[in-house]
Amino acid sequence: MKIALFGGTGPTGKHIIEEALRRGYALSVYTRDSTKLSAFDGKIEVIVGDLSNREAIRTCIVGADAVISALGPNSLKSCGKRPIMRGVGAIISAMEELNVRRLIQISTAAYRDPNDGFDFKSQAFVLLFKLIVHNAYDDIKATAELVSNSHLDWTLVRIPNLKDGPATGRVKVGWYGKTKLGAKLSRGNLAKFLIDQVTAKEFVRTAPGIADGN
Repeated sequence: MKIALFGGTGPTGKHIIEEALRRGYALSVYTRDSTKLSAFDGKIEVIVGDLSNREAIRTCIVGADAVISALGPNSLKSCGKRPIMRGVGAIISAMEELNVRRLIQISTAAYRDPNDGFDFKSQAFVLLFKLIVHNAYDDIKATAELVSNSHLDWTLVRIPNLKDGPATGRVKVGWYGKTKLGAKLSRGNLAKFLIDQVTAKEFVRTAPGIADGN
């Protein structure tokens, strides 16, 4: 099976690539700077372009069984309003054209899933995030709404604060206000969960929250 990865040169990208290769997936990774992926020479297909290059995006997705987008405020430096949403919109368009159904997109508690209950702590954090970095909050929320309104088999993986660290296999997954989710998640655990979702069906068309477990 093949995965197309966007945002693979960000802090979490190395973990995602390593986890996918460990499981035997073929991988095409989209980047503006191929030198950032030199450690994986000969192991992955590298497609160079920016997120306005629809033909390059299409080339990255051709033949893929699933697309993982780790695009976020730290991995996408672009001018203009809602750069993440515009980039993911181009990815969705290419997926629809190529009939690639599975999309896994990183998100946050800025997006509310219908399964959520009321959770004061997560909503207080979201409010603080909205006040401090309003543009990033707006972009993340708009991106999640774009994905959830698509006709794809999507999963929005809502994350807390990320920290460097390997996969431990100990995670909690569920819904804000119903599941006791912590405020930290290792990049290794996130990568493992993202790759799990390529074939898993449990969270299709939902937005689970995830955090490190005990």
